Amino acid sequence: MTTKHITAYYIDARDGRPANESPLRHGPARPSETMAIDAVDRRQDPPLIIGRIPVGESLSPGMTLIGEQEHADLLADYIAWQDANAQRTLDERREAMVVSRFQARAVLRQMGLREQVETIMGNPETDPLVIDAWADATEFRRTSPTVAALATALDLGPAQIDELFEAAATIEA
Repeated sequence: MTTKHITAYYIDARDGRPANESPLRHGPARPSETMAIDAVDRRQDPPLIIGRIPVGESLSPGMTLIGEQEHADLLADYIAWQDANAQRTLDERREAMVVSRFQARAVLRQMGLREQVETIMGNPETDPLVIDAWADATEFRRTSPTVAALATALDLGPAQIDELFEAAATIEA
């Protein structure tokens, strides 16, 4: 083992007191210049540093020695939280994506997909609600069942649909 696994708190840049003991009056500093920071968990106040230091280095104020498994568990928990937060942000962004009928049709034409959509609309197996939405909707929402059905029929993934909506939003009549 060439490193020690630790948790730590930033220290006051001037007096060296850890942030978990008193407020940082002179700005934050690392408790060790040789510390490798794997994550800074800002869900906690003060933020918890998850990291490693060389085996020969002594623990500084604000540092706690932890086992390799606890280190891995803390990192896994933090990464899972980050992923969930990123997904929540993406879901909120998608929920807000709305384009006009003109913008939707224009972007599909620009991307060479308009004829495919028209073929899908002419297919007797296409859901009648999708056909009605294509013909009558004044706007299209990223999270709508119609968009989901068209994405499946066109074999487009979620990121591709996001790109279509982003491009459509820039089109002006």
